Amino acid sequence: MKPEDIVRSGPNQYVCKEGVLKDISFFLKDFQSPVVVTGHKSFEAFTHYTSLPSHVEVLQHSGYSSDSAINSLAESARQADVIIGIGGGIILDTAKSVADLLNIEVITIPSVIGTCAATTPLSVIYDDTGSFIRVDYHKRSSYYTIIDPVMLLNSPVEYFKGGIGDTLAKWYEAEAIIRNTMKDDNFSIMIHSGLQHAAFIKEILLKESLTAIESLETNTVSPAFIKVVESVITLAGTVGGYAGRYGRMAGAHAIHNGLSFVNETHSILHGQKVAYGILVQLVLENRHAEVEELIPFYKALNFPINFKDLNVTENLSQAMALVAAHAAKPEESLQLMGTFTETDVITAMEQLENILVGN
Repeated sequence: MKPEDIVRSGPNQYVCKEGVLKDISFFLKDFQSPVVVTGHKSFEAFTHYTSLPSHVEVLQHSGYSSDSAINSLAESARQADVIIGIGGGIILDTAKSVADLLNIEVITIPSVIGTCAATTPLSVIYDDTGSFIRVDYHKRSSYYTIIDPVMLLNSPVEYFKGGIGDTLAKWYEAEAIIRNTMKDDNFSIMIHSGLQHAAFIKEILLKESLTAIESLETNTVSPAFIKVVESVITLAGTVGGYAGRYGRMAGAHAIHNGLSFVNETHSILHGQKVAYGILVQLVLENRHAEVEELIPFYKALNFPINFKDLNVTENLSQAMALVAAHAAKPEESLQLMGTFTETDVITAMEQLENILVGN
């Protein structure tokens, strides 16, 4: 039995409510020694909006969700009975790993609308330079996941756009894995559920994203904003939670992982690189019409559609080879949707550059 084969439906308890973080002590009453793991900007945003009880210790982390960072934070938090992660995907993945290492509960509080890290019982692990290493599956889901839409109105719009890109991949990756590896009569009901969630998410994102972004930019909580926030942070996690390995990462994330080895892309957000990976995945499967359909949406959200948009303007062949060398590894998630070589990946990226010349 592999960890990714086990159904994980989501947080132990979840709430998305305007102003809910104004009374955070309600969620801490069952714990004696809470320790916060947070970033610098994320904690500044949190304390600008609300405050923690005085007995809560705060550990601030900058950098990646690396083994060295996790071990160091766990040593500093060894007296804790719950870890509270406050931040974006890297911080929340780090907090979950610290809690897992200490064998205690974790509470997740997203400060940006960037990933589904707040609701998934796994962490993406990088080395200290930001290169992808592996995905760890944790023993526990979050004890609470707490989303306050009002606080999130003050989060950076670029993270929101990145979250939309990362979440859009849920449909394209799950559909590709299932289409290429299973027959309809082999689907379990949970795999069906994960795929249906992915389709529902795609529909919401394509319909509501521009209005939701406008809501954030005008500091207004709207129905569209809530729908997209919960799609990115919460519903996205149920795709892989229900469908297991059939609903998790595939081609788009493999391309992202490959891009993590290209220094010029380190300033590009995770979800932006995943969005680019969707296009590469579609070209790999000769689904050029779907690429064309997505381009207006990509341009409206300023998603990367070529290497120039990924900050790579020199030595393109070298960069593509570096991406492909990782993305096409036998253990990478690209192989979940078929057998692809480094040459296939390079050719797809080159075709993508040419396809988009006229757009």
